[in-house]
Amino acid sequence: MSWYQMHRCIYDWVRAGEVNSEDSGDGRAGFDVSAYELTDDERKAFENRDIAALYNLGLHEVLLNRFCRAAGFARDDYRKILEPFGQKEERKARWQK
Repeated sequence: MSWYQMHRCIYDWVRAGEVNSEDSGDGRAGFDVSAYELTDDERKAFENRDIAALYNLGLHEVLLNRFCRAAGFARDDYRKILEPFGQKEERKARWQK
């Protein structure tokens, strides 16, 4: 069940920053990752903000985007990190043969 726990942990971390940032600056200072049943790899990737590892562990793309933005990555920064994992598509229009 750690796959769900990883998603829940990251969602809660992002949400804590959104909700509590007005009151206490960062809002994530007291975030307790031990409340989630994460594997060692998941915990390490989360704590190190390792975008490539989180992607390989199966973190949903939309949640990965929110996590990257909340962690301070610019779109171009994490796009470069994830670029090696993409598959280039060769597309042809219907009139091309």
